[in-house]
Amino acid sequence: MAKLYTKNGDNGETFLLFGKKVSKLDARVQCYGAIDECISNLGAAYSLSVEKDDKDISDLILKIQRTLFIISSEIACPTEKYNDLKEKYKYINEEVITDLENKIDKYQSITPKINYFVLPGGSLISSFIDIARTSCRRSERLCVEVRDLNQLNNKNILIYLNRLSDLLFILARYIDRDKEYLRATE
Repeated sequence: MAKLYTKNGDNGETFLLFGKKVSKLDARVQCYGAIDECISNLGAAYSLSVEKDDKDISDLILKIQRTLFIISSEIACPTEKYNDLKEKYKYINEEVITDLENKIDKYQSITPKINYFVLPGGSLISSFIDIARTSCRRSERLCVEVRDLNQLNNKNILIYLNRLSDLLFILARYIDRDKEYLRATE
């Protein structure tokens, strides 16, 4: 393994894919940083789901993490190099979004109906999923900024992030389905 530190970022700059140097305050860097937080929080949820031997949930979380990694790569790619990325690597398409929507429908159909606002905290695993959901929603807002700067390579990314926050919400409720949800108001 090469040295972990490169000293390239010591002046507040970093490199996008294919070597374009930008400020660490660049909208794309902010966006894929928020996605990285989402991936990390999902990692904690994944670990807990493995400990609980819940293969369906752990497999789903791992799939989401891998998809988010692809999204990060797409966001980190300068628009002029996006075709090069598509030739060599995976990217988000409508099929991935449809799969996500099917998962939302599945978990919503087997989760008790909720007629009130719910607070996170029913369990440790659902809490990490809720934290990931908030990172996902921040990622989505930052993705809008990337789009508004004409730097979003793939409109499906914004759609995916929007749907993912819905899936993470219902997934957290599904995990806590046998408990009384924490109400936001009394």
